[in-house]
Amino acid sequence: MNSSTFPTDQTPAVRGAFLCLLLAILVVIPAPTSAQNFIRGDTNGDGDTNFYVGDVVALIENLLGGCATVACEDGADANDDGMLNVADVIENLNNGITSSLLPAPFPVCGPDPTPDALGCAAPCVAFAGYTLNPGFLLEISPVGSGSGLVGSIVTVEVKLTVPPTEEVTGISFGFCHVPADLQMIPGSVTHGPLVPDFFTFQMHPTGVNLNLIPSLTGAFGFTPGVHVVAVAQYEVLTPGVHPLTFGNMAGIMPVPVALTSRSSSTGGCSVVSAPVKVGSSVTGLLQGFIRGDTNADGNCDVADAINLLQCLFMGSGNCPCDDASDINDDGNVNLGDIVFKLSFLFNGGPPPPAPFPGCGTDPTTDPLGCASFPPC
Repeated sequence: MNSSTFPTDQTPAVRGAFLCLLLAILVVIPAPTSAQNFIRGDTNGDGDTNFYVGDVVALIENLLGGCATVACEDGADANDDGMLNVADVIENLNNGITSSLLPAPFPVCGPDPTPDALGCAAPCVAFAGYTLNPGFLLEISPVGSGSGLVGSIVTVEVKLTVPPTEEVTGISFGFCHVPADLQMIPGSVTHGPLVPDFFTFQMHPTGVNLNLIPSLTGAFGFTPGVHVVAVAQYEVLTPGVHPLTFGNMAGIMPVPVALTSRSSSTGGCSVVSAPVKVGSSVTGLLQGFIRGDTNADGNCDVADAINLLQCLFMGSGNCPCDDASDINDDGNVNLGDIVFKLSFLFNGGPPPPAPFPGCGTDPTTDPLGCASFPPC
């Protein structure tokens, strides 16, 4: 009997024994496993999974564009099902949004605990940081003057400048403020005119972090020029100059300041780099007023005393600025201010303290404020 052919003249019992032996052999032969350590989700093999946008773009371009951007197949297999497909893109995005753990090995290097046909050609490396590309500029730019009265709302934009030969296919960043001076308005964070396929953000007490991918099919990106990529609004809480700075934000979604880009003329495959970062500031202003001008008409006369009397005791009148109505500057608005005003006008009493007779801000600290004073 030729040993290379299956015996055809065996009884059913013998054939059954052969089949059982064959199945046993198949069971004990392990499927291929990766001998290389890797980090699950680290598609591009740079040792970093915080910039998950970069890993997602690398996998998209590999699946749909044929780019050799997958450094480690096992790393790109985010859901550990032994295949590379769109499900891994979704798994990696979901992990980035919620910080749910990917299957092991994650978030540190390790061997693949599950047998599959995938491998890993690149060794597990320590993350060395993002290479600065001075052609890209990411800047915070307040809309208008960049200043506002205490209590008012100021809008800021984040602008991305893309050099002539490049196209940005993904970007992440965070920017920070001092919460005692500025408060980000809930619901105010949004993207710019280009509506990305993927846009997510997380607000912190000290700032916000954002991740966006223009096209989840790689069809388009931020082309050469200046683009508004994000918008946010702040309430001004205190006077003074309040800085807004870029930073690597922590939290549920740790976010670095990094981007992926490819050649805008030849297409090509995306690479990861860091843009030049330029922060800015918002200036909080105090409302100017004239002390004693309770009706804010720009005049100092007996009408101010009558108006304050109406505001205090008659439920009428128009007193838009408490600081202006605090005529004697004792930190309270009461009958004493009316007496002070009348004494100044008719009995040779002292004039109201500064700011008087022109516009200015309150030089003394008190709990009063000034909601509006049109003449100033």
